[in-house]
Amino acid sequence: MLTNMYPTQVDPHFGCFVKDQVDDLRRLGVDVSVVAFDARSHKQRYLMAAPRLRRALRLERYYIVHAHYGLSGALASLQLATPVVTTFHGSDAWVRWQRTVSWLVARRTQPIAVAPAIATRLGVHDAPVIPCAVDLDVFAPVERAEARRELGWPRVGPCVLFPAARSDRSKIANKRVDVFDAMIDRLRRSRPGVSATSLDGLSRREVALAMNAADVAVITSMCEGAPVVVKEALACRTPVVSVAVGDVSTVVAGLPGCAIVAREPEALAKAVGRALDMGRDPLLRESMVAYGRRPIAERVLQVYRRLLADRFER
Repeated sequence: MLTNMYPTQVDPHFGCFVKDQVDDLRRLGVDVSVVAFDARSHKQRYLMAAPRLRRALRLERYYIVHAHYGLSGALASLQLATPVVTTFHGSDAWVRWQRTVSWLVARRTQPIAVAPAIATRLGVHDAPVIPCAVDLDVFAPVERAEARRELGWPRVGPCVLFPAARSDRSKIANKRVDVFDAMIDRLRRSRPGVSATSLDGLSRREVALAMNAADVAVITSMCEGAPVVVKEALACRTPVVSVAVGDVSTVVAGLPGCAIVAREPEALAKAVGRALDMGRDPLLRESMVAYGRRPIAERVLQVYRRLLADRFER
């Protein structure tokens, strides 16, 4: 597994969905090694990871290199001896210069897209669509009052969640927190007791509590692939109001309290108001069973098996 997203002691949330996939594949009997690096602030770390990958492939025989993110796939595809699977996550298909690289990588490797829109964007319409999994054990329903008590949140009054960290400067412009804040201002005109919160400074367990403590989660992003936070909120039976982005429209279609609306504060405020009136529904969590960790890992393993079968047949 070659990935530019993986948890560290400094940032234990970063790429936790990749680590989950590694752990889940191991539980299915796959022998997985990991070459991980963080190139968020220094793109040259991709080049620094190249000799680590070459060394790993030289020291042991691997059947597959699975790269997470398009630029990691570009790095993995520089070698031809071992077949490569590349999972495309979102910005690698939306950012113009990255999309050019990803377009090439999607044709040199076996692509997996986390959302149909990504496969379409890269022109690989027959690529398997496999989103990142949601941990249904961690993100499980908890009584709202208990979750708020543990987090130290106000016990009364509706609370609307911005399911991201405002402090993450690398992503906050795309998340459009300004639209979220304007929506809260509109909502308070009719519901003055509404509070708003985000995921800043929370551990993974606390994020799960926040998903339970909130009455509704709101996505206002410009671009997304298959945001795991949407599925995590639903797994906690918290409805999601979102703009049309990534796979969210498909995920929330027909679910009680959920809605897809325009990226306009007034439209978002009205949809959030309706969600607050409906409350939580068991159907939200039930809809997430197919996104659990084992089912998603099994789908990834099927891609490996098909790729190896095709290779050995030749």
